[in-house]
Amino acid sequence: MEKNINNSITKDEKKLLEPKIDIVFQSLFSKNNIEITKSFVQALLEEKINSIIINEDQDLIRERPNDKLGILDLQLDINNKEKVDVEIQLLKRTDFIKRLLWYLTKMYSSQINRGNKYYKLKRVVLIAIIDFKLEQTKEFKEMETIWNFIETKKREKILTEDLEVRIIELNKAKDMYRNNKKDEKAQWMLFLDNPNSKEVKTIMKENEEINDAVIKVKEMTEDEKMERLAFLRQKAIMDEDGIRDAGYEDGRKQTRKEIAKKLLEKGLSKEEVSEITNLTIKEIEKIK
Repeated sequence: MEKNINNSITKDEKKLLEPKIDIVFQSLFSKNNIEITKSFVQALLEEKINSIIINEDQDLIRERPNDKLGILDLQLDINNKEKVDVEIQLLKRTDFIKRLLWYLTKMYSSQINRGNKYYKLKRVVLIAIIDFKLEQTKEFKEMETIWNFIETKKREKILTEDLEVRIIELNKAKDMYRNNKKDEKAQWMLFLDNPNSKEVKTIMKENEEINDAVIKVKEMTEDEKMERLAFLRQKAIMDEDGIRDAGYEDGRKQTRKEIAKKLLEKGLSKEEVSEITNLTIKEIEKIK
């Protein structure tokens, strides 16, 4: 359906915030924008969504005080039969695959408590949208790869589909869109990567939900607080990326603390600083 896009951006307006920045992503795909979120996830899964529950308590539950805490970008319960986690990762990390497996297994095991029946466990799908080149997928031209537990000799049978990882690479989305301009998954990836692009302006005329998403991002861009948080978050990501490229992995946390200190001095709250730097509140409280 073609939709009036007079509310969309013009050349005279400021550049829109990038939805692939986690703060913008989490604000856009939320209970406040249920239809946009539903359309986005439906395109990712390529299945009809009849019911969707968005979990905005993004912390994975700790079973013990010393358990590692994970922060989920978008966690959902789909059709009351599967749990889906959508993660955005902009920086290449040496432990990327291990992090995915930790999120996946934690989501699966945290569904039941002692005494519950295993048959109640729902299928878990982890969708990782990444903005870097991955060694494991460099031979594939496709934008998306899907990973299951498979028998290794004949590589024909899957042990179970209850645990699944999907990896979507933003840098391959444009080629997928050029090959098939009706591919809604590729359309959404182009929107995430750059809502200001000419391709997205074309997509907005045909995809009503992406048109609505662009309008929402425009509203966020005009919100001074959100614009400041997104800018600072992007700066923190770029600073961390620069340190990683220089080979100073051990200095990453110290750099985040230095950034946090400057943000606190500018009057940001501990919660805002935590969102930007990924430091915990306790770590921020110890900064002098």
